[in-house]
Amino acid sequence: MRWTRQGVVLASLVGLIAVGGLAAPLAGALDPVTEGVDKRVVLSSGRAYVLHVPPQIRRDPALAEGRPAMIVLHGLDDDPAGAAETTGFDEYSDRDGNLVAYPEGVRDSFNAGLCCGESVPLEVDDVAFLADVVTNLRTRGASRIAVVGFSNGGMMAYRLACARPELVDTVGVMSGTLEIPRCDGAIRALALHGADDRTVPYKGWTYSPLLRCFLRDVRTIAAAAPTSSITLRPIPGFRHRWTIPGDPVDASREFWTFARMGPARA
Repeated sequence: MRWTRQGVVLASLVGLIAVGGLAAPLAGALDPVTEGVDKRVVLSSGRAYVLHVPPQIRRDPALAEGRPAMIVLHGLDDDPAGAAETTGFDEYSDRDGNLVAYPEGVRDSFNAGLCCGESVPLEVDDVAFLADVVTNLRTRGASRIAVVGFSNGGMMAYRLACARPELVDTVGVMSGTLEIPRCDGAIRALALHGADDRTVPYKGWTYSPLLRCFLRDVRTIAAAAPTSSITLRPIPGFRHRWTIPGDPVDASREFWTFARMGPARA
């Protein structure tokens, strides 16, 4: 076969196209997945949550089987994106290989009993909603479920665990209180609360003009949950917010450790 200059150029182009077509999918397969990804999951009820899938489970969904998962409940007038950014749980998820779910409250609130926001007068059944979130996580392989919440989200974490203790392994509450009369379910909880919290006061409030409800003295929660194990840790000088680097306590690390969300074994 006689090769011309034009033929050599054409052959080279064909070769590059062929190699490129083969290399493109290989590059995607060989490129390491180092970060998790978020997706919005809409349940049959129409309610939704944002699911953070860590890189390990992105590569192999079967790795979620038997692993614990965490549900993180945002505060009043916040949303899943805000909760994820504030708590940093996505970083723990990516490191240790656990699913993390961020449910969406109705009009940025959860009906935790007496508090808070528009979900209360609307009589939203957030216990049923969160039970559906647990069920959905279990279809993805999750085993133990930890529920963590800030402020109104912490109140809702208590309510869910008290109403459906069989669904929840541990509860983590930051700056929240119990907004139902009594907790009959046996739960295991860690509560962190600023001693100088003026939004959800450590010593409670007969009537909060801000939240327009009674707020229980957090020191009395254990008496209202006689079959439960609730560890209360006040933070001196601390007010109503999630912790940040430099604070005396790292709330995210404390709750992640309490829930035994450690790394998956190889």
